[in-house]
This record gives sequence, structure tokens and C-alpha cells, in this order.
Amino acid sequence: MNIFIVEDNPTISRFLLQVIPTLDPSYNIVGTVDTVKGALEFLRNIQPDLLLLDVELPDGKGFDILQKWNQENQKERFDGSVVFATAHNHYALQAIKHSALDYLVKPINVNELKTALKKAFENTEQLSKQFMNDKIEVLRQNIENVQTYGKDYQNQKIVLSDAEKIYLVAIEDIVRCEAERSYTSFFLKEGKHITISKSIKVIEEMLPESIFYRVHRSHLINLTYFDFLDKKDGGTVYLKDGSTLPIAIRRKDTLIERLRQI
Repeated sequence: MNIFIVEDNPTISRFLLQVIPTLDPSYNIVGTVDTVKGALEFLRNIQPDLLLLDVELPDGKGFDILQKWNQENQKERFDGSVVFATAHNHYALQAIKHSALDYLVKPINVNELKTALKKAFENTEQLSKQFMNDKIEVLRQNIENVQTYGKDYQNQKIVLSDAEKIYLVAIEDIVRCEAERSYTSFFLKEGKHITISKSIKVIEEMLPESIFYRVHRSHLINLTYFDFLDKKDGGTVYLKDGSTLPIAIRRKDTLIERLRQI
């Protein structure tokens, strides 16, 4: 797998150059640059299998590279895989998670790097070119909306996929999520529901904690759809769409506190 690194921190670049070849003999680093401009010049000559992109660069953002490349090359859109690297910026990290893209948090952990590259290699084999470009576009929109509105959910979208379809869902339209073994069902405000093969724990990490709260091991709710809490018989949460859900005893007090913060 040919890997191209776009990173403006020299220490991190050296780390990646030293470590990546030791993780798998098939990993081949074909180049490193530290700007959007440099990356675009490189891509005109070589199409790598994977881009390892810093989110923030001196002359733009990592996703600008893919957006500009695809605008210039409508017939040869980038069809490799992408892994983003970011400092622990809450909003940038949430935007990446919403977009269902792979990422690494700086400082980069070797085991996490190994896992991300392995997953990226599998994605290169399995995902369609259009799906990857849809993810990048959602990421761009989400980061722009965060910068505009200052919230991690307003006008944000999340990429969901089941065995047959890809969905772009507005986060504000998600009423609740329900665990079904290793699957999670999303229940949307218009009555539709989508089931994907991710655990509810993973989904909880993807969705903004400012409006989502896990009331039970199997139930994650959007607090903006909360109606009332009936404390009888252990406790039941009522949502505005008519859903009734159990609440874990130890989560009642925290739920009440969270509702006061909205």
C-alpha cells in the first residue's frame, strides 16, 4: 500500500516515516509534504492508496486537498482511502467522527496508527469511490458549520451505511438510538429508522454529547426530544415522538442535570 503523508509538524512527520515501514512490509511511503499546495502538486504525478492528512495546514485544511483535486479532475477523482490526524480539538474531532472517516489523535499512538492503517487498507478494497467523496464533503460541511454556528450539532450531518445504502442524516433529526446486540438502530423524527453494524458505544462517541445522553445501556436519546420522566417503577423516559424507554437508576440524577444545561 502506497502511503502519502501531509503533515506540517516535523516531529510527527519523522515519527511516521520511522514507524510506518515497521508495521507492515507492504507499507510504502511515497512522499511527504507540509502544505495543501505541495500535496496537490504531488497528486498530479502519483495517486497513492492512502492519504495520511493533517486537519490543519499552513495554507488550508486537509480536506481542501481532496476537494480541490476532485474539482480539477472530475474524471479522475481520488479513489484511495484517507486517515486524518488532528490535535485533540473537540469540534474537529466530532466533525470527523460524524463523517465516518478514520482518524488519529496527536500525539499519535503506535498501536492506534497500526489499527488505522489496517482498517484503511481494508476500506480501499471495499468502499466505493463515491462513498469516500461523500464522506469528505460531509466533513467539509460539518467543519464549516461548526465555525459558523459554534455548536457541534447545528446543521451537522452524519454518514450512516447499512448493507445496501448510504445515508446522510441531519444530527438534529435523530430522536434516539437503540442497541440490538452489535447493531444500532437510529430512529429519526419523521418515523424512519436505519440499522447499522456499529455498537451503541461507538455511536455514543460519534454523536455530540451536548445533546445526546445514554439513559440505559441499550438507549441513547436526543435530549431536545425529551418530554418527561416518570419516576415510578424504576423510571421511564418519555420522548416527544411517543417513545417510552427505561432509565438506569444511576443515570437519573445526571439526566436531570443535563436537561438543565440545554
